[in-house]
Amino acid sequence: MNTKIALLYSKKDPAGSNMARKIEGILGSQFRLKNKEVELLSFEREILYIKNNEELELKEFGFIVVLSRHSGTPHHPIFTAHVPGNFGRAKYGGEPFKLGIAIPSLMKEYLRAASRRAPSVGYWVGFEPTHHGPTLDIPMAFLEIGCDETSWNDPIGINIAAESVIEALESWGNEKYTPAIAFGGPHINEHFTKVILHTDIAIGHAARKMDAEWVDKVMIKQAIDRNGEDPQLAIVDNKGLKGRDRERIESALEELGIEIVRVKRLLRERVDGSKGKEKL
Repeated sequence: MNTKIALLYSKKDPAGSNMARKIEGILGSQFRLKNKEVELLSFEREILYIKNNEELELKEFGFIVVLSRHSGTPHHPIFTAHVPGNFGRAKYGGEPFKLGIAIPSLMKEYLRAASRRAPSVGYWVGFEPTHHGPTLDIPMAFLEIGCDETSWNDPIGINIAAESVIEALESWGNEKYTPAIAFGGPHINEHFTKVILHTDIAIGHAARKMDAEWVDKVMIKQAIDRNGEDPQLAIVDNKGLKGRDRERIESALEELGIEIVRVKRLLRERVDGSKGKEKL
């Protein structure tokens, strides 16, 4: 396996640029962490809109980690992670109905590392669904800080983000966690975030409620094939899906032989151990 990693950022992205400068100040522009060779690389334009022909410049890398800003919801300082890709139309880069290749365990390591530092400075941590471009054929994860210019330029937050990226890269290894895919809920799903932070499960691709209309057997098969780590579970936020979408998704998962687990039951059994006593 090619373990060479590109830490990629856009010069137009203040948060990504600040994270890159902090990491470079700590470790340099090229460094090794255990058996992983890492190189910081910049793009002149937004990473979301990298095209397939530009992917050729990145072919020497086995993985791409994008240092990025997070915008919008929940309008509070936060560290987030997600896979690029489009379950439906491609409004913000990438190809329609094409998913990127996920790195579930690395995203989990970043969010867990950030969660150990975030409370002391008033930041939140959130797992995001699969969204926006690019849709390349190299495994990719977006590791982010948000949600606005204040946090993108906050030296304390940027330092935490950079330290969490370094810790995640150092800790990341295959077969440490149970890989999964997920469906339902809002853009930042607190239940999926709890799964990431408090269980041994690493979620890769996740389809939010607003994209569920596009999720059929073909797209689910693609999510399985491009999860980066073979999913053992499909976690469903059944209350976070319209009935017809939930029925279609669960029917397709059954046909594909993927075990379905309802997220609230999963959290009751694996996190609080209450077997139904506590409402989540």
